[in-house]
Amino acid sequence: MDALLPSLPALLVLAALAEGPAHGYQIAARVSERSGDVLALKEGTLYPRLYQLEREGLVRGDWRCESPRRVRVYELTDAGRGRLERDLAEWRRRVDAADRVLSFAPHTPSLGRRPRLGD
Repeated sequence: MDALLPSLPALLVLAALAEGPAHGYQIAARVSERSGDVLALKEGTLYPRLYQLEREGLVRGDWRCESPRRVRVYELTDAGRGRLERDLAEWRRRVDAADRVLSFAPHTPSLGRRPRLGD
């Protein structure tokens, strides 16, 4: 179970980069925007994860000049695309399993229908 949540930041970074190259702020903005501002990657989580993914060869970072300063732009490598596909399939499998367990939780009438994790 402890492997369920710690993998989420890396998965979010890889998914954000699947849309195309981006620097850190753009990655964080993509995650926030796509999640309807429910999820946020703070700098203390984002940059260590990017460095780790780069060391593992899953993303590649290059310095670029974007006025008025230099920024490090990251993109997925082929290995990163493969990892994204595998990790996303595993994430969905685990969420589905958790949803099956949670569906047996008592219903609270004042809250209405209990939302499913996949909704």
